[in-house]
Amino acid sequence: MIVEAKYPTTNLERLELGPDTVRYPASWKEYLDLLEDCEYQIEYDNHEIILMSIASDPHEAIVANMIGRFIIAFDNHVDMNIRGSNRHVFIPEFQKDYAPDLHIVKGEPQIHQLRKGLTANLNPWLVVEVLSPSTYVRDMNEKLPAYKKISSLRHIVYVYQDRPLVTIYSRIGDTSVWENTDFDRLEDKFEVVGNPIYLKDIYKKVIFPEPKNGKKK
Repeated sequence: MIVEAKYPTTNLERLELGPDTVRYPASWKEYLDLLEDCEYQIEYDNHEIILMSIASDPHEAIVANMIGRFIIAFDNHVDMNIRGSNRHVFIPEFQKDYAPDLHIVKGEPQIHQLRKGLTANLNPWLVVEVLSPSTYVRDMNEKLPAYKKISSLRHIVYVYQDRPLVTIYSRIGDTSVWENTDFDRLEDKFEVVGNPIYLKDIYKKVIFPEPKNGKKK
């Protein structure tokens, strides 16, 4: 199979390429072929297959914490559907296929068939990306502008994994104008449909890396 000859499909093969994001020029068909067989997360953007890095322990702890907080926040909101990174978001206008760390669909999910047996959601209401040094540039420069083009999307949440910092982009009404707010203290909180989400809960049991100079901030 062409995909097996050109692209790594197993976690072991991916690890051999190193910790950073890897990009391959590829057709949409090649991407879908790899998506069917791949053991790790991949995305499609700008006619390239993006091989995502293997998630770190802080990354997964943050994702688990956020899913837990959102489950509590939306307990009485039957129209809010929480999805993890195995559920992709497709942007048909630009043929981009992303795997956000977490996204929420408000109301009935709109399903797009990528290929028989492979589907993605079209109408996220909120997306969460946990940032790392290896993904920061792409998350900010490529994915953020694309996310802003999704008409259903109201909130984009970027969570830094190496320090307490959450950046939230919120759409103003039904316009194409967005505002962003930063939260950088563990006692800070932001609200989602009237429910407070505290940074101390997002970062619970997360061990931050020591500064390079060896001094804690």
